[in-house]
Amino acid sequence: MSPTPASSVQEGASGFASTGPAGHRGRMRQRVLAHGAGGLADYELLEMLLFYGVPRRDTKPLAKSLINQFGSLSAVLDSAPAVLQGAGVPHGAAALCAQLPDVAACLVRDSGSRRVYLGDWDSLLQYCNTVLRAVERPQMRMLLLDSRNTLLADEPLAGAMPKAKPAAEFVQQTVAHVLQRALEVQACAVVSVYLAEPGQDEQTLLQTCAPFVTGLRKSAPLLAISLHDHLVVGANAWASARQKATDW
Repeated sequence: MSPTPASSVQEGASGFASTGPAGHRGRMRQRVLAHGAGGLADYELLEMLLFYGVPRRDTKPLAKSLINQFGSLSAVLDSAPAVLQGAGVPHGAAALCAQLPDVAACLVRDSGSRRVYLGDWDSLLQYCNTVLRAVERPQMRMLLLDSRNTLLADEPLAGAMPKAKPAAEFVQQTVAHVLQRALEVQACAVVSVYLAEPGQDEQTLLQTCAPFVTGLRKSAPLLAISLHDHLVVGANAWASARQKATDW
């Protein structure tokens, strides 16, 4: 996981200078047919989603305006239909957009033998924002990976909630549990994730989890297991222990 973004990221750091000029649906569809949707910009993907609720009007200005207003494509899709309608999205398109995160989560869960790759920031955060989106918060989870950074197991850490001063025994037991499970599934790496509830500060939670992270960093290499990172993921921001450490 080599990229080095800021330790706490609020999505959508940059906006569009303007929302025009108007585009053409036929040209967009031809691009997708010829090259697939992977090469489209975020606003272009949103533009095409809006086709289904805006039948006879160019949707590019609305798509760019929404990303400017909400900060990112994922923030738009994570908004309630009523919020999207308040921003100018027609009823049908708002309902469709609001369902996409749940659809994406189902696709990941149902991928069968094709394991989920979590070896970079984008894939890891996408997993947290889709598959773990509906998980009850606050909660700590451990993601156990193989040598290719694909997911072997995603499990909760029962009772592993940040406390003001976690007891040393509690930290040791939690670290031991993570490593035991890693050995049982033959994992080569671990990513621990704390899913914060609204109102919790990501940086404060990261500091609270520091004893657990330190203990896992010291013990995991003894078993040939790597701790890739410990993340605190909030509703619109995240923080990384790896990015805060100078000697990771």
